[in-house]
Amino acid sequence: MTNATRDLVILACSGTKLPYAAPALDLYQGVMYGTFRANVRNDARPHVVILSALHGFICSDKVIEPYEQRLTAARADHMVSHLADFLPGHWPEGVNNVLLAGGAEYRRVMRAAVPQLVDQGSVTAHARVTETSGGIGYQRQQLGEFLRGLAPARDVVGHHPNGTPLYRSLGGFNVDQSVDVAYASRPDLPARPALIEQLFEGPAGPTACVLMLDARDIGRARTWVGLHDLKPGHSLF
Repeated sequence: MTNATRDLVILACSGTKLPYAAPALDLYQGVMYGTFRANVRNDARPHVVILSALHGFICSDKVIEPYEQRLTAARADHMVSHLADFLPGHWPEGVNNVLLAGGAEYRRVMRAAVPQLVDQGSVTAHARVTETSGGIGYQRQQLGEFLRGLAPARDVVGHHPNGTPLYRSLGGFNVDQSVDVAYASRPDLPARPALIEQLFEGPAGPTACVLMLDARDIGRARTWVGLHDLKPGHSLF
């Protein structure tokens, strides 16, 4: 696993938003998001999960509509008491460096979620978990320092057009490796042979762009697949 998969920022939502539906990381326009965009590096980009006062924990690429909802103490109490209802289905695995960034009520909910993330293997038992604190200016400084201090990935071999790093190896898989695609959510479907062409950190975690070797339609031969749906296959070459 590369360094990029070991770092996680859980970021509070913001009151300032775009006036139209967009991926969550783009929708929120608060000052902490400006700080994130100004300091994140393409070669050391952490996984980001956002705590929304309305939706709970959401993946940063989840497209949502603008809304009005404050995280009051009562709302935070409800989230903590019903935490499983507000956790997303996909988190990164093996995270050992976590920053909880947001106001006190947000951090209270984030803090309550950490033991569950450890239990499910998303966060390691000995992970370094830190929080922002103080006024918004100091919190922006802490977020910026965290992002600038992340170690670059060791095996970056290129980038997507949007700047996402491409890795030579990730999560136990390698580029040019023969694999079988076996969707965990569809055990009724037979495994299909494929070849890994790219490896990267996708919105829902470690992801591969694979060439489906049995595809008849060339336009559908390539697809993105989560690494949890891949199994090592026999080489066909």
